[in-house]
Amino acid sequence: MRKILLSAGCMLLLLMALLPSQVHAQGNIEWEELWRNVPPPPTNPNHPNAWMTPARSFTGLAYDKWRDVVYIVNPNTTVFGSTFWQTPRIYAWNAANGQPALNMGRSADAINRGFGGELPVPIDTITPTTLNRGYSQNTYSIYKIDMDDEGRIFVGNLVNPIWGICILLPSGQCDPVYLGQGPFRVWRWENPTATPVLAYATLNGSATGVGNINSSEMTYTRWGDAFDVIGKRAWYEPPNNDPPELVDSVRIYVSGGSWPTQPEWNRQVNVILADRREVNQRPNRDVPGGGKLDYRLAIRLINSNSGLAAHGVAATSTQMTQDVWMDSNPRVLTGGLQVQDATDPWPQNFNQTATGNRSLSTSITGASGPIQFFTLPEYGRKFLILADGRPTGGLDPTIPNNNTTARVIDVTTAGSDFTVFNPTPQLGNKTLNNNSGEQNYIADVDFKLQFYTPQEDPDAPGLHIILYVLMSNNGIAAFRSRATFPVELTTLNAVVNGEMIDLTWKVTMETNNHGFEIERSFNGGSSWEHIGFVEGRGTTTEAKVYGYNDAVTETHRNMGNVKYRLRQVDTDGSFTYSPIVDVFFDAVPTAITLYQNYPNPFNPSTTISYQLTQPGHVSLKVFNALGEHVGTLVDESKEAGAHQVQMSAEDLPSGTYIYQVNVDGQIAQKKMTVMK
Repeated sequence: MRKILLSAGCMLLLLMALLPSQVHAQGNIEWEELWRNVPPPPTNPNHPNAWMTPARSFTGLAYDKWRDVVYIVNPNTTVFGSTFWQTPRIYAWNAANGQPALNMGRSADAINRGFGGELPVPIDTITPTTLNRGYSQNTYSIYKIDMDDEGRIFVGNLVNPIWGICILLPSGQCDPVYLGQGPFRVWRWENPTATPVLAYATLNGSATGVGNINSSEMTYTRWGDAFDVIGKRAWYEPPNNDPPELVDSVRIYVSGGSWPTQPEWNRQVNVILADRREVNQRPNRDVPGGGKLDYRLAIRLINSNSGLAAHGVAATSTQMTQDVWMDSNPRVLTGGLQVQDATDPWPQNFNQTATGNRSLSTSITGASGPIQFFTLPEYGRKFLILADGRPTGGLDPTIPNNNTTARVIDVTTAGSDFTVFNPTPQLGNKTLNNNSGEQNYIADVDFKLQFYTPQEDPDAPGLHIILYVLMSNNGIAAFRSRATFPVELTTLNAVVNGEMIDLTWKVTMETNNHGFEIERSFNGGSSWEHIGFVEGRGTTTEAKVYGYNDAVTETHRNMGNVKYRLRQVDTDGSFTYSPIVDVFFDAVPTAITLYQNYPNPFNPSTTISYQLTQPGHVSLKVFNALGEHVGTLVDESKEAGAHQVQMSAEDLPSGTYIYQVNVDGQIAQKKMTVMK
């Protein structure tokens, strides 16, 4: 047996080595196609990618930046007589060329067991019909995949509807397609070779065990289409000298699409967090090997608009109050507030009001499907990756779909959203026929950020983005932006300096940069006026600090809060906006009196004093002259009265700094100098 397995593994290696190169020079004016994998003809069953040929053969992908590979979910349903068997696979491809990553993972397949190029799948997903691990007789016992912020891998199944609901056929019999199902499940891998564990399964109404159709913490709908994972583990040191605790901040977002016989589309997103109960109080896993579930349903985000998160959801951070983006194919893409209460029991309900939502214009996005959110904090910018949503043929999957592209949108400033990179080349227009409710459109998208030196890319050195796009049953491709992100703006800072407001910003590189128009708003950002222009340097990879001075007037002092932004203009007339910065004047924060630090300049230490007219939560932060955060001196509730804090210059180089006090949203700030 050992010899047979070794021979099969060698044959697999040989076949993969013979796989034709997928690198192409094709693309459009904005995108270069790096590689593309499409299903081989059914007449070539020995092709390494022959697994892509059957219907419903790939449903999700995720880019692993720690190992530079792309994972692809292959549900791999097999029929034995009248029985469906689920023997799923998760393949690993090199992100650079789309070739199998044979040095990655550990296959659990009977023939290729132990070899690379795959993740080991959970044994409880390899099931016949009766074990109810996924939607439609286990067709999708694994469906979507994502990574957390420390490199752990998470996979969810697809459930539609939950737990064996009888859908009547014209004959009056239950449709067998919908009978073999189970709860929504999430599996987790610590690394690509680790044995996966069942981390979450939908619990009963009392959260004491895995639920069933008569007792479920999830509502009756479809779950698993949308899947997003953020957060990581970190050590927390309690202030009372108790032993450190390992805290898991992972947040799993899951929602679903419409189910045609429901009265309305799904309007809910479930947020799954680490179970905070003692281990002996957590529910048991209902899978081979047993053990306890690690996560539980914490928040139900319920939006007043129906149809949200039809196929994509993207969280912005792990904070208790934050935004979450939700596609609403075929409606607009929406960013809604989510709030978690620190003390209320789980699961909590949070009603997202439509009036508080931020919706992108369909002239920018069209009807979107899968989405990804990412930030460039060093540049102060936020982005969404959008894949097409509504197919050309509407609900008819037999009509070829020409909407098979993805694009990048800058969403830094609400109301000033703009397209950074236009749509990628078409991925294909193959028709798709299956019983999953899927249409023939982009099923998943992920990305990689890569900086190219002038030696690596003489024509466009700088930060590029690579999009990985998966079209259900048609192909998977990688597209690299031909241009860099237009201007690498790291900071924009505004500080009151006597009778002037000093604006400074640092640019690490420029591409066809005509210059910066400085804009100011006296009415909270409702309208903007042009107040100046600073010429750019065209194209360069050298960093530079720019500056502009705006004279303080009575209008500034009377308004109390003035906003500034930059309108960066390229030589071809295209433009982008910087993040908005605020300038506050001492007369406005009625709750704060902030005094000049003493001594100033200082070394090795100084005293910062402030007065509060009423109690409140105080944060006192220090920034360098470019607005980069260098330290927090206070972050706690304070009583009314006088307060002082000592600051050391030990870890700071000589230069000008800003210390800023924020008391429940009221802000005051002053300059100080470190001299060594």
